[in-house]
Amino acid sequence: MQHALLVVNPKSRNGHSEVLTEAIDLLRNSGIEVEVCVTESASHMASCIENYREQDGVVIVAGGDGTISSALESIYKSKQTLAILPMGTANDFARSLGLPQDVVPAVQAIIDDERERINLAKVNGNYFVNVAHVGLGVEVTRELTSEMKKYFGVFAYLGAFTSVVKRNKSFKVAIKADDWEGSVRAIHLAVGNGRFYGGGNIVDDDSTLLDGQLNLFCLKPIRWWRLLLLGVNFRHGNLGKAERVVCKKAREISIKTSRPKQIQADGEFKTDTPAEFEVIPKAIEVIVGDMPVPNKNKE
Repeated sequence: MQHALLVVNPKSRNGHSEVLTEAIDLLRNSGIEVEVCVTESASHMASCIENYREQDGVVIVAGGDGTISSALESIYKSKQTLAILPMGTANDFARSLGLPQDVVPAVQAIIDDERERINLAKVNGNYFVNVAHVGLGVEVTRELTSEMKKYFGVFAYLGAFTSVVKRNKSFKVAIKADDWEGSVRAIHLAVGNGRFYGGGNIVDDDSTLLDGQLNLFCLKPIRWWRLLLLGVNFRHGNLGKAERVVCKKAREISIKTSRPKQIQADGEFKTDTPAEFEVIPKAIEVIVGDMPVPNKNKE
């Protein structure tokens, strides 16, 4: 690698100006020429990425999962190599790539330049890398504020979850996952592409960004206190062993709800139901760290 475009979310820059300067100095001292683009909007970020034409170059996105998600379509269509400097609250994409949660160690991974081709997912034509939610997950994201994230970090997700779980309402959903079809009443449905979501929870204990599959889990109505007891299952990715949970793996998934419901992915609003999900195996090249290994002992 000889050249890199560093795309910076202004909100990230305001909170990390010193560490960003250190990161740029480390990259330049390693012999990488760095061009910096401080984005003014999502369209400006897309323009910066699509106009980057350096040979042997890499696009480094500095920000959280939402910023990275906004850059995915441009990265994919322009066939750029993606690297990230994690500057969000959850940094679940960085976790799925096996990257350090701190910026400076993440710079070393960029310098080491180990690459993999990973899956992307689409919902109604919108790209995402981590997880798309309907129901409870959307309400949790709505409950989160920037102040909560700033002061409580990943623990803000737990606080938001506790706040919304008692008032969350169920909905009817028809699901098709490859050749399987079913209809259930649910309080939450998620379709995962990556391994981590919600600040380190695991989608499924054998999920990775390399497996070419989507992981669906759907929670049926359950008393709030029993839902809280599922916290360990959420954390370790073994929801398939829990009661009142539907889990499926598929390359294509479609869902239809009794009424249109919002779908959020990577912490951002993407579309509404009904929805069509698909996975694009080995869609983009990324710089990785020590990527998590799936559970080999899973039955």
